[in-house]
Amino acid sequence: MKITEESMRQPSEPESPVPQPESEPKRSEWEKLKAMSWKDRAWYIWAYYKVHMALIILAILILQVVITSIYHSTFDTALYTIVVNNRSEEEINYAVLQEDFAVYQSLGKKELVNAESVYITYGDNASELSYATMAKISALVFSNELDIIIGDEETIRHFASLNGYLDLENSLSPELLAFMQNRLYYAAGEDGVKRAYAVDISGTAFAANAHLGQDPPLLGIISNTARRDNTDAFLRYILAP
Repeated sequence: MKITEESMRQPSEPESPVPQPESEPKRSEWEKLKAMSWKDRAWYIWAYYKVHMALIILAILILQVVITSIYHSTFDTALYTIVVNNRSEEEINYAVLQEDFAVYQSLGKKELVNAESVYITYGDNASELSYATMAKISALVFSNELDIIIGDEETIRHFASLNGYLDLENSLSPELLAFMQNRLYYAAGEDGVKRAYAVDISGTAFAANAHLGQDPPLLGIISNTARRDNTDAFLRYILAP
């Protein structure tokens, strides 16, 4: 073939396209998982979806907290008691307070009777835990949450010196005081004057059934309680069942 200027201007023949291998059809996530073993599925889900799973779990937990908070806000505290320095070998039986007294006082299902037990050492023997516990009790008192302390003599004397209890002789009705003959416990207040800041509940069915181990167990009503109806009823429940 003769090469001329004209032939050089003619376009060359296009090259034949290189054949490409056929791509596999794209599989869905379900199809991928279906083809795997259980072990591979677990690894695959953890590797590719752990962030999503963590977000879902976090959302569920947040939702649970919100729902629980809303639900608890529909409850009212009828009585809040703290038992201090109980030295009984048996575990405290809170049922006589949280269940039996609730029935005695005809409390509703959403009227709660709260009770807990703590240990406190005082003076030079006070531990960091004791200081933290006393701070918690102070916070409960200031927020008008705490109603009653059942403790040993040292506990009653400590909080009496802070004017933490009601003077029972001047606060209770004559009818209720009549059940407390020879049971009143006197301790010095902030001004050094002794008053009837507690009542000795030893020997009562309540003390025995609750497994109270103080010697003796003394009950004081917090001075700023907002639930006098229930605190007085609790005394009547213990002393005149």
